[in-house]
Amino acid sequence: MDQFLRTIVAFPVMPMTVLLGVVLCYWLFVILGAVGFEGGHDGITAGAKAAGEGLTGGMKAAGEAATGSAKAVGAKDAGGEADGSILDMLGLGSIPITITGSAVAFFGWLLTIFGTNLLGGGALIQSGVLLGSLVLALLCSAVVLRPLRRVFDGHSAISRKELRGKICVISSGSVDKAFGTATMEDGGAGLMIHVTCARANPLKKGDRALIIDFDPAKDSYEIEPIDWLEPREIEALKDPAMAAGVLDARLRQR
Repeated sequence: MDQFLRTIVAFPVMPMTVLLGVVLCYWLFVILGAVGFEGGHDGITAGAKAAGEGLTGGMKAAGEAATGSAKAVGAKDAGGEADGSILDMLGLGSIPITITGSAVAFFGWLLTIFGTNLLGGGALIQSGVLLGSLVLALLCSAVVLRPLRRVFDGHSAISRKELRGKICVISSGSVDKAFGTATMEDGGAGLMIHVTCARANPLKKGDRALIIDFDPAKDSYEIEPIDWLEPREIEALKDPAMAAGVLDARLRQR
């Protein structure tokens, strides 16, 4: 046990241990928010936001480290630009970054431990173990998560074509410009979605909000409190021909 602890807190495993810890914290905060943990909603929201930002940042750093030549690999021709990101090339482009990042962190942690125990060596070899583990972790994640692609491809299609102008119910303690969660009726088990609101707002768990747009860069939905809409705007949302104009007007105010 002592040897295991020394391994996971030493280079090259330590960076992956930290990333895996961020992943576990993120999902813990999400679960607490989803089950309606009473008390400390602000702390849960702040913790989830910090963990989510850490996870996203860590995932981007890991991807850059593991795919330094991704543009060359995906280029259409010599000297051309990449034909999509490494995640797209692996079939993970439609899967939320939090899920992909969690898988990469888990497999990367396991593979780095295995590689360290197998190869040992000095700093140069250990750095190679870390880099190689990240590459293999991306490949393992692609194998494990690719079967889920159809689910998330359908979700992406729904998000862009159908959810704009729909009502969601806030499930986090609050919503700000960086973080929030909400539930959405889809005729089945329901969807849990990430939401943001650019302006200060009174939204809290149980409140209803209007989905006005989808931000693919953040993999989140932009929302407005229902109370902010004027009666004529709420009425206009019932007419698809007028709804687009109302939503565009709300976006210009953000």
